[in-house]
Amino acid sequence: MKVILSHRQMDFDALASMVAAQKIFPDSVMVVDGKSNPYVQDFVALAKDSLLFWRAKDVDWSKVQQIVLVDTHDLQRVAGLKGEGTLDNIPLIIYDHHPYQGHLAEGMHIESIGACTTLIVEEIKKLNLRLSSFEATLFALGIYEDTGSLLFESTTVRDIKAVAYLLEQGANLGVVAEYLRKPLIEEQKELLHQLLDHGETIDFHGQPAYISWAESEEYVGGLAILAHRVGEMEGAETLFLVVHMENRVYLVGRSRGRGIEVNRITQAFGGAGHPRAASATIKNVSVAEILEQLKHELEHLAPRIDRVKDIMSYPVKTVSPEMRLSEVEQILLRYGHTGVPVAQDDKLVGIISRRDVDKALKHGLEHAPVKGFMTKEVIVVDANDSWEDVQKTMVLHDIGRVPVLEDGKLAGIVSRSDILRIIHGCAVPTEMSLTRNRSLAMTEDILQLFSELPERIRKLLRAAQQAGDELGYSVFVVGGFVRDLLLKVPTQDLDLVIEGDGHAFARVLAQRFPEGQLILHEQFGTARLEFPDGSHLDVARSRREDYASPGALPQVEESRLRDDMFRRDFTINAMAIAINSTRSGELVDYYGGLRDLKQGEIRFLHNLSFIEDPTRILRAIRFAGRYGFRLAKETRDGVDTALSTGVLRKLSNERFTEELMHMLRELRFGVMGESLLQMGVLKEWFESELAWDFTHPVLNKEVPPKRKWLICLRKMDLSQFERVQEKLRLSKELRGLTQKFFEVMTGLSVLRSSDKISLEDLDHYLEGLPKVILEVLMLDERFHDSLKRYHEATEGIKQKVDGMTLLQWGIKEGPEIGRILKSIRSAWLEGEIHSEEDEQKFVAEILKNNPTKST
Repeated sequence: MKVILSHRQMDFDALASMVAAQKIFPDSVMVVDGKSNPYVQDFVALAKDSLLFWRAKDVDWSKVQQIVLVDTHDLQRVAGLKGEGTLDNIPLIIYDHHPYQGHLAEGMHIESIGACTTLIVEEIKKLNLRLSSFEATLFALGIYEDTGSLLFESTTVRDIKAVAYLLEQGANLGVVAEYLRKPLIEEQKELLHQLLDHGETIDFHGQPAYISWAESEEYVGGLAILAHRVGEMEGAETLFLVVHMENRVYLVGRSRGRGIEVNRITQAFGGAGHPRAASATIKNVSVAEILEQLKHELEHLAPRIDRVKDIMSYPVKTVSPEMRLSEVEQILLRYGHTGVPVAQDDKLVGIISRRDVDKALKHGLEHAPVKGFMTKEVIVVDANDSWEDVQKTMVLHDIGRVPVLEDGKLAGIVSRSDILRIIHGCAVPTEMSLTRNRSLAMTEDILQLFSELPERIRKLLRAAQQAGDELGYSVFVVGGFVRDLLLKVPTQDLDLVIEGDGHAFARVLAQRFPEGQLILHEQFGTARLEFPDGSHLDVARSRREDYASPGALPQVEESRLRDDMFRRDFTINAMAIAINSTRSGELVDYYGGLRDLKQGEIRFLHNLSFIEDPTRILRAIRFAGRYGFRLAKETRDGVDTALSTGVLRKLSNERFTEELMHMLRELRFGVMGESLLQMGVLKEWFESELAWDFTHPVLNKEVPPKRKWLICLRKMDLSQFERVQEKLRLSKELRGLTQKFFEVMTGLSVLRSSDKISLEDLDHYLEGLPKVILEVLMLDERFHDSLKRYHEATEGIKQKVDGMTLLQWGIKEGPEIGRILKSIRSAWLEGEIHSEEDEQKFVAEILKNNPTKST
C-alpha cells in the first residue's frame, strides 16, 4: 500500500501536488488531516467525487509499504500521524520546493522553484501521462497560488513552462482566477481588522519590518491570503503576522524586494519556507511570548542594510578649481561621467556637471577655470547612510551622482547605476551615449595598446579589419583579449564577434592565412582558425545564449552585440573593441566592465548567471585569484545562493574537472584553492570535508601543475583521495602519478613506525620515483630528515657495473643479475662503497662466491 501525504493547513499547491503525485503512483491513496485553507475546502467539497481522500485514522499503517510526501520534506508537519508509531522504516519519496540543507538521498526530489506542483507536472510530462481538464486546472491553480500568479520572486522559468503545458492540456484560467480572487469570509475580515489595528513598523539595522498580531477562538484558514492583503495595504517590504487560534500560534512571514529573508526567522520557531514566504506553528504559547522572541530573532538575524561605503565607487576622480574647462571636458568624456567633484586639499568645494561645461564651451570659454562655473552648494551623503537614503536624495534633487563624505573628507561617489545594481542585483547597462563618448575619448589609448602587441597579433587584427571592411560586416575583438589588453598583461588568442555571417567572414579571413586550418562549428555558428604554433583565432556571430537547465550547454540564437555581451560571465569579460577601419579602437562597454577593472571587482551580469552555468562560480574565483580582484557583493551572494540550491551537483564530473585543472595551471592556484574552501565549493562538490592544503607558498609560484596538485592533496589519507578520484575525471597520467604518490606515502608511514629506517628500506619505495613525488614528500616534516639523508646518499652513487657488465663477467642471464645489482646499490647507499675501485672489489667478492657463474 502506498500513501500520499502533505502538510497540515493544506493549500492549493499541496492539494495539486497530491493529486499530481497520484497520477505518477496510480496505486496510491491520498491521506489528509488537519484544517485546510477555506477556499481549498470549498474546492474539495465541489470536487469530492473526483478527489478521494482517506483520513489518517482509517489507514492501517502496518501495511504501508511506501510514503510519497509532497510540498514538505518533514513528516512532522503532516497532521494525523501522532500515535501511529514510527514511520522511519517506510521507504519515502519526497517532492518539495522549500529550502533544504541536508544531503539529497535517493527518492528526494527537492528543488528551489516557485511551486511544488511544477516538479511533479514536469514528471507527468516526461511520462507522457494524459490529463483531464479538471486535473490541468487544479495543477495550474496550485502553481498560480504559490507563485502569486507568476509574480513572486521565487517564480522560475520552469513554473511558467509548466503552466504553458497545462494550458495545452485544457487548464481553465477562469476557474483559477475565481478561486484566487474570492472575497474574504467574515472571520477573515475580523482578523484583517485586528492585524491592521495592531500593526507597527520596527527598524532592525536599517531594515524595516511590519509586525502585527491577532486572536481568534476558532481556527480561521487563509492566513497566506491575509498576509498578502496586509502587505499590499501597508506597503511593507517585510512583514510578520502572529495569530493565536485555538491552542496554537501561527507565525507567517512575507518579504519582497530586498526585505529580510523570512525563512531564517521562522526556522527559529521550528518553521520552514522560502526567503520570501515562510511560516511556523507553535503550540501552547501566548502571542506576547512569540512577539518578544520574534523581535529578538530579528534583532540578531536581520542583515545590516547596505551602506553607501559598501557600494560607492572609489577612488574618486576629481578636478581642481583652477583646471581649465577644456581639460574637464576630456575627463568627462574619458570616464563617461555626467559630472565630477571639485576638490582642493582633499576638501570638497563644488561639483561641475557636463551640462555646465557644454554651455561654457559653446560660448568659447575653453580656457576658463572650473571655479567660475561649478556649483558650490553640493548635495552629499555620508558613507554610513543606507542606499535607500541615497535613492531618496537622488529622486528628491533629481541628480544622478552624489559625492560621499567620510569624516568630512571626500571618500567616494555613488551613482544611479550603483543603486540600480543594489535593487536588481545585477550589472546594469550604462547609458549608450555616455558609453560611446567615453569610448571615443579612449580610442587613442587603445590604438597605442594595439601598436604594442606582438607582430603576429597585429597581423591578425589587420587581416580581420580588411575582411570586415570587404564584406561590410562590423567586427569586434571581445572578451578576455580586451580585458587583458586594458590590464596590460600578456595576451595571445583572439576572439572575434561578427555582426554578419560568421562562417563567410571566417572563410575570407582564412584565405589570408594559408598556413592556418579552418574549423567550422555548425551547431553554434562559430569557427576557429588554428595555426601551426598552437595559437588560434575564434570567430562567432553575435548571439544570445539560453540555458535549458542548470549546467547544460547553451542554446544559441542570433542577436545584437549588446545581447552577445550580456551572455558573458562577468562584466570584465563583456567588453568589445571595434576593429573596422572607420571605428578602429572604439571600446564598447555596455555593462561597466572598465569600471570594475579599475576597482578590481568580479561582477556577474545577472542573478541567474551561476544557476544557468555553475562553472562560472569556479571561473569567478579563478579570475579573482589571477588578478588579485575581489568578488562584488551581489556576486558573492550569488555564489551562496547557487550553492544552497545544489545547482553545482548538476554539473558533469568532466566539466568540474576541466575548470579545476584550469585553476591548477594558474600562478596563484593556492589563493584560488583557499577561496574554493572558504566559499564551500569543494565541500558542496565532494559532499564531504576533505583535508585540502592550499596554504603552502609554493602553490602561488611558477612551478609545474603536477607538483601543485600533489601538494594540495598531501594531507589527505587514501580514502579521501579515493573520494577525489571518484568525483573528478583526472587524466591517466595525473591519476597514475597521484596513486603512486599515495602508495609511497603510505609505505613511508609504515616505515616510520619502526625503530630505524634503513636507506635500503627507503630505496625500495623511492628508487626510480618521479622527481615531483620526492619533491612533495620532502615538504612533509614526517619524512623530511629521512628523505634528505636518502637524497644525499643517492647523490654519492657512482655505480658503473650494470647488467651487461655482469653478463660479460660470466653471470647467467636471469634474476640473479637483478639481485647482484641491488646489493651493489645498497652497498653504495650504506657507505660500504665509496669509489669505482671499492665497487670492483665488492663485485669480485660476490662473483667468487657465486655458484651461478657460467663456465
